[in-house]
Amino acid sequence: MFIVVNTITASGPALQAMVESFRRAAPEMRQFSGFLGLEIWLDDGGLKAVSRWASREAFQEYPKSEVFRRHHRGMGGEQALRAAHITFYEAEVMA
Repeated sequence: MFIVVNTITASGPALQAMVESFRRAAPEMRQFSGFLGLEIWLDDGGLKAVSRWASREAFQEYPKSEVFRRHHRGMGGEQALRAAHITFYEAEVMA
């Protein structure tokens, strides 16, 4: 499994706006083969958007897509990924 964690710093109304934005965008993610799920983790400093993919290759189709461009205000994948605070993980479900 491949995990993508996007850390976003926000608070108050800006944080709630970000959560709503992810909530609206999430259903479109289901169209990507290998997409396993999206979670939003909240803390005092903002949020972490955690997406799960079957593989790195499955994830790489998303930043190339028009859906990604819509989700990121017109920015292409490379530009948006460079601007964000993203961490990638290879993962294995143990239980």
